[in-house]
Amino acid sequence: MEQPRVNPQTLSTNGSIGRGKISDDQFKFIKEYLASRYGLRIPPEKKTLLESRLITRLNFLKLDTIDAYLDYIFHSKVPNNEYQFFIEQITTHKTFFFRENYQFSFIQKILSSYLRNFTSNHQINIWSAGCSTGEEVYTLGMILNEMKTEIPNLDYKIIGTDISIPSLKKAAIGLFSTELENLPEHFRKKYFIETETSQGKALQFNSLEVTSKIQLGALNLNNAHYHLPLTFDFIFCRNVTIYFDAKTRNEVLSRIVEKLRPGGYLFLGHSETALGTSLPIKSVQPTIYQRL
Repeated sequence: MEQPRVNPQTLSTNGSIGRGKISDDQFKFIKEYLASRYGLRIPPEKKTLLESRLITRLNFLKLDTIDAYLDYIFHSKVPNNEYQFFIEQITTHKTFFFRENYQFSFIQKILSSYLRNFTSNHQINIWSAGCSTGEEVYTLGMILNEMKTEIPNLDYKIIGTDISIPSLKKAAIGLFSTELENLPEHFRKKYFIETETSQGKALQFNSLEVTSKIQLGALNLNNAHYHLPLTFDFIFCRNVTIYFDAKTRNEVLSRIVEKLRPGGYLFLGHSETALGTSLPIKSVQPTIYQRL
């Protein structure tokens, strides 16, 4: 991920206010920077949460203040990867296997009839926009792989994108020790092996048949264009647009729908909606939309 250039003048503060504490000027800079580059909305009530997340990076780097931390990210004369971890701390949100499972059940229910609209060799393309550490893409992979018993010639490709490079690296490794409570025992036994890590026991995803269908990459949804190689049958963009202001949310959804095949489906998070927009989609169920 390219490290951006920032004018040092924008990082002026009101002086030291305590280790790990973010001054008003610093918070204003972080908020405006994230809005400009990523379209993210950081409300004032998130300031304390932001402090609690960034203090872990200060501890790791043995830095004393947020001022020193921002200087290390944006003005260091020695190249470092801290910008990636900064973005991860800002954007990481809770995810887990089989989240909002009714949406996966919907795909299982309609997939056979959906495929009748195409030739027999149609590849199902799925995009997980904001895939975080990979629970969503692996859930989709397991579900599609299971459906081969019903649709033997089923072929699929899953693209997972996120702005957090550390999260993408974790997704690529496929090692999970948390967020496993909704993972059915059948899937746990079939697709994972138990392993020991320095933090204790974990589950390693262990199906080449599924991982060969998954491709991960960095993508900023605030970009004007999404250079993705496919048109998608199903797009999952869940609990992502809640971080955007209204203007950015509409622009992002418009670009996402452009990548959706007519007749394909868009899945949003439970607290998100596309109702009230002029997008060429119709509501099928709450949080599930079909492109016209």
